[in-house]
Amino acid sequence: MDFGGGDDPLFLSSGQSCGGLVQGLNGTIESPGFPHGYPNYANCTWIIVTGERNRIQLSFHTFALEEDFDIVSIYDGQPQPGNLKMRLSGFMLPSPIVSSGSILALWFTTDFAVSAQGFKAIYEVLPSHTCGNPGLIPRGIIHGTRYNIGDKIRYTCVMGYVLEGHAVLTCIVSPGSGASWDFPAPFCRAEGACGGTLRGTTGTISSPHFPSEYENSADCTWSILAEPGDTIALVFTDFQLEDRYDFLEISGTEAPSIWLTGMNLPSPVISSKNWLRLHFTSDSNHRRKGFSAQYQVKKAIELKSRGVKMLPNKDTSHKNAVLSQGGLTADICPDPGIPENGKRIGSSFHVGASIQFFCDDSYVLQGSKSITCQRVTETLAAWSDHRPICRTRTCGSNLRGPKGVITSPNYPVQYENNAHCVWVITALDPEKVVKLAFDEFDLERAYDTLTVGDGGKIGDARRVLYVLTGSSVPDLIVSMSNQMWLHLQSDDTIGSQGFKAIYEG
Repeated sequence: MDFGGGDDPLFLSSGQSCGGLVQGLNGTIESPGFPHGYPNYANCTWIIVTGERNRIQLSFHTFALEEDFDIVSIYDGQPQPGNLKMRLSGFMLPSPIVSSGSILALWFTTDFAVSAQGFKAIYEVLPSHTCGNPGLIPRGIIHGTRYNIGDKIRYTCVMGYVLEGHAVLTCIVSPGSGASWDFPAPFCRAEGACGGTLRGTTGTISSPHFPSEYENSADCTWSILAEPGDTIALVFTDFQLEDRYDFLEISGTEAPSIWLTGMNLPSPVISSKNWLRLHFTSDSNHRRKGFSAQYQVKKAIELKSRGVKMLPNKDTSHKNAVLSQGGLTADICPDPGIPENGKRIGSSFHVGASIQFFCDDSYVLQGSKSITCQRVTETLAAWSDHRPICRTRTCGSNLRGPKGVITSPNYPVQYENNAHCVWVITALDPEKVVKLAFDEFDLERAYDTLTVGDGGKIGDARRVLYVLTGSSVPDLIVSMSNQMWLHLQSDDTIGSQGFKAIYEG
């Protein structure tokens, strides 16, 4: 799939140009031929670019596309799959869209038949102190017209509809990206329709009628809301959707949106905010069993030191307090340095700036992957956590039959943070399969996982047999080929006892 890029305009099959690099404080983007109808086989990419610390708001004034076949894809960043924020089609006017950074891209594609009026969108560059207009919601009413830091707006629904999500949004300072709303805009659901708002610490979300087949033309939205600072983990126990036609979109993660479809069981999803939103849509034909997922809220662990929030760190050899790194001024943090055998991304040390750390191959990160410069007092700024360290990997191996034992690092003591271990088991006889039986199993639910795959390339989603997490001892696992791989991943906090398994092959 060619997403385009750079500042060269893309071309329609008819030779009419469309798309290209867009710059300036504000401007207009229109589908080719607007308002008299766009051509078939259109393929246009617009990339809007602004200054480094600014963001972009895109507001549609007209929107009319052949539903499900002619599509505008919005990317929060360069137009590549990992940045996909939403796919727009049909005749409903979308709400305003605000980028998280200085680039926003639109990719417009049409099929071979049937056209419509097209779209007209206005973009404007947002200064860092404003959150931008969160927009009207279908069958909803917005109260409030100011969108700067500290301002609040409130949503209500018209008669016959129920508000789902957070009714009041507050514009807050968001580290690394200026201002942002503390929750996504809510939505108005018809009374009795699927979807809803969930606020408990644990729960289950399933497609309509699960485990029976879901209906055609389903459109359901669920919002999971937690307290500020908390994160949410989502673990799928079943997943069967019509591939490439029925989708589950998940927002509230580090990626702008995660799009799931097909029959492969997804890996657990971890929020980067204190909310997750799931949007399930199915087309007008063919149905499948659907999906079921369990969610769990992980409470924020806050250690206060003169107002500095420090993320949990089990490495007790780090005795230095965050503040011992020394503040320079109220607006600048000290240079945190670069970890040995690692690298750092980000060069700004001003309040609100974030930097990320990565380790070289064969090393694993111990500590926080990202830290943010925060104002502690009127005269002091400090980082939210220590600089992490990069340590040598100490786990994983290639194993052969007839049998043996695999344990998590340090078992039966708790395993390490940021573990990344791969075991490959190969049966002695190419005609034999590999059997794996667990004696003990205890991983931090959803945040730490053991993925078990059947031969092929390690990490290939098509070869995954199970994604294991939690404290239930799994049943016997049998490969379909003469090879099986195990991939253990843990996050940067709260380890558990781990696992012990016996293999035969």
